[in-house]
Amino acid sequence: MQATTTPTDPVPPKSYNFSREDMKNTKIFNNQPASPLYLVVTDIKSDKRTDIFDARGNRLLARIDRRDILPDTITFPDRNRGSSINLNKWLQKSKLENGHHIHSIETTPGTYVWKSDADYRLALYRKGDMSNPRTQNFARRLIRDDVIVSFLILEQRLRISERNINVGGGKFEQNRTVLGHHVNTS
Repeated sequence: MQATTTPTDPVPPKSYNFSREDMKNTKIFNNQPASPLYLVVTDIKSDKRTDIFDARGNRLLARIDRRDILPDTITFPDRNRGSSINLNKWLQKSKLENGHHIHSIETTPGTYVWKSDADYRLALYRKGDMSNPRTQNFARRLIRDDVIVSFLILEQRLRISERNINVGGGKFEQNRTVLGHHVNTS
C-alpha cells in the first residue's frame, strides 16, 4: 500500500469591498457589508484632506494632506509623535531594472512593494520576492492598515491617470502609460 498526500489548499485571500468607486470617500468592508472595517472621508469643499479611520474603533489611522506647491504629507497619529511626513518618503517610488515602476512601504516586519500587475491591477510583494504577489491574510493590524492606506493612495493615482489618458490625449495618448506601465486604451 502506498501512502499519498494531498496538498493543503492555502487560506484564500481576504476580499475587501468598497461602498463607492471613489477612493477618497468610501467605506471598506471585508465580506460583511453590515460592518465596515475602514471609513475614508475627504473634505468635499477643499478636496485637500483625506482621513482614513478604523471604523470598528472610530480611530484615525492616517491623514493625507494634498498641497498645491509643497509635497503632499501623511500623518499617522500613532507614529512619529503624530508628526506629518512627506508622502513620497513613506510611499517611495523607484524603478526596477526592467524599467517598471514600483512603490514601497516600510512596515514593522519588513518592506513591501506595490507593482502594477495584469491579474491584480496592483499587486503587493515582499521586497526581495517579486515572484509571488502577497495574497495572504494580513493578520497583523499594523501591516493591514499600511496596506489599505497605501492601496487607497495608489488606486486613486491610477484612476486619475486613466481619466487623464481618456480625456487628455496629447502626451498621454502617445505614451499610454500609467504609473510607468503600458495601457491599452483602445
